[in-house]
Amino acid sequence: MLKEQESLAIHKWSNWDDLELRHLKYAIAVNDKQGFTKAAAYLDIDQGFLSKQIKWLEKKIGFQLFDRHQRPLRLTDAGNEFLQISRQILHQFEQAIELGQRLSRGEKGRINIGINTSIANSKLPDILRAFHGKFPDVELVLQELASYDQIEKLRNQQLDLGFFHLHHLQNIKNNNDDVLNFMPILQESLVVVLPENHRFVRRTSISLAALANEQFILPPHHLLYNLRNQINRLCADAGFQPKVRQEAAWISTVVSLVAGGMGISLLPANVQNLQRSGVVYRSIQGQSPVLEIVAVWRSDNVSIILQNFLEVIKNLV
Repeated sequence: MLKEQESLAIHKWSNWDDLELRHLKYAIAVNDKQGFTKAAAYLDIDQGFLSKQIKWLEKKIGFQLFDRHQRPLRLTDAGNEFLQISRQILHQFEQAIELGQRLSRGEKGRINIGINTSIANSKLPDILRAFHGKFPDVELVLQELASYDQIEKLRNQQLDLGFFHLHHLQNIKNNNDDVLNFMPILQESLVVVLPENHRFVRRTSISLAALANEQFILPPHHLLYNLRNQINRLCADAGFQPKVRQEAAWISTVVSLVAGGMGISLLPANVQNLQRSGVVYRSIQGQSPVLEIVAVWRSDNVSIILQNFLEVIKNLV
């Protein structure tokens, strides 16, 4: 029984294979212009041809659209219902074309982006503002993730783009993983973060050796390995290992603990943008290591939205 119904449906639709959207447009024009003469002029086609096309359409669908005995020309009841739905069909078709065109230009859709604290406290607001200004209908899905989580999600195509320190990517490149591309975004040094009542606040810069006996608040190795590694190496060069009183996963928490007088910290210079009361920031005497933030994406990701996002980044950085 189902096969018979399917066969009848296929036969029914096959009878309309040669019915085109232009036939609907012709019928709508005849109704809107209240006659064949004005409709033909509006459509820029021959009036005789238009009349034949409407007659062909009426024969094809099995009922009359127009009552030709009325002046001005009027729709039949069946014709009225038919044209109402025809207008909806044409409107939906135009919407589908417009949506497809916008998707093909990357003006609509979504992009999944991994971020870290450094990019969030520095360039990210400018990047998001510029991108949203050009592509307001693209959904930006931001995920605050550790670098190794971003790398894993990029490999698994769960992220389109990631922002993290170059050191992590260099480790990948050394393992011959060439699926990831990167673009430099930001270089920044480390700064000393002190409670506002610390004895060193009057100094404009501080030597690392002077911090040897201080209690440190630092992010853990497993979340920000590159940062902790840089801090440990820098302190080792100054002749000591930092005495870690407390670890905190988020940079903002580290700053809050410093403000509470629990210790001091060494953090990327972007932390100064947090404008946290109760802390002061001082530069490090001598040469401070430079941390480089990069934007990373899969080389085989052909998303036009990603390309648009990368273009915005290029224009800014």
